[in-house]
Amino acid sequence: MLSGIQIAAEEINASGGLLGRRIELVVYDDQADPRLAVNFVRRLIELDKVAFIIGGSYSGASLAASPVANEAQVPFIAAYAVHPDITHGKPYAFRMGLLGPVQGRVGAFLAHRLGAKRVAILSIQNDFGRSLEQGFRDQAAKLGLEVVFSEVYPPGNQNFSPLLARLKASGAQALYASGYYAEAANLVRQARSLGLDIPIIGQEGYDSPKFIELAGPAAEGVYITTTLDRDSQSPEVRGFLRKYQERTGLPADMVGASGYAALKVMAQAVQRAGGLDGPALRRGLLELINLETAVGKIFFFTSQGDPVKSATVQVVKNGQFRRFLNVTDLALLKP
Repeated sequence: MLSGIQIAAEEINASGGLLGRRIELVVYDDQADPRLAVNFVRRLIELDKVAFIIGGSYSGASLAASPVANEAQVPFIAAYAVHPDITHGKPYAFRMGLLGPVQGRVGAFLAHRLGAKRVAILSIQNDFGRSLEQGFRDQAAKLGLEVVFSEVYPPGNQNFSPLLARLKASGAQALYASGYYAEAANLVRQARSLGLDIPIIGQEGYDSPKFIELAGPAAEGVYITTTLDRDSQSPEVRGFLRKYQERTGLPADMVGASGYAALKVMAQAVQRAGGLDGPALRRGLLELINLETAVGKIFFFTSQGDPVKSATVQVVKNGQFRRFLNVTDLALLKP
């Protein structure tokens, strides 16, 4: 995420900065620890005197940090975290990513499109997993999908075989499995080794070249719901993908793209507001419409600070994420 933000800052500064001033990044690493996140946000506001904050790779830290920024009326954008409560009830808190329940709905839409009628759910045991599962279940019920197996697993889990053996016996025709790339790689490898050849649907937690590297051939054919479309011809996306590769030596993932997009969006809000005070910046964000970003088209931000934006389904093909379909149906995408 930091690499993406740094690329965006360099682009903005090269084109004259914001309101004639250069962006200076003040960086702290919260290590996904809510206590550190609170301390660092206080430091950013009280000592560093920042105009806005971009942060929150994980929901736990962002849930702790956003109320502090909101109370100080300092706009806060969670670049990646998906839990609804990060923004809801906090007028100065926004996010770039799709809400967990929205991603879950898109996952159920995909399972239905792939022809499944009986589905299984494996959820990572944290806020990320719970919010994804909620959306999937709600949409599955609307589409008439039957959930025939459902379990949770702890973060860092490495042995999925006992769960997968029971899942296989359930007769599920598709698996919706939340998690991050390390858990996801173990999960899909073990699923394929057990002969479980049904479609596996992940989400943005899988969206990393590390997932494909760790999962190896088992990654082939895995679907993910995300917002970084590697096959987009948008100059914004193409430019970001090239610069990220040049900077890091790695293919870009959705987290890096989200950090990049968050700063670019905030820059547009600053220009619209014509100043850096919190209330003006908040209004500037809420007035933005139809923005083409590195992580999809943002139609608008809701009053709760959530983006109504496009999603993309990527599928692993020949060792790379490739577009399967783009989702623009507002009935699915609205929080």
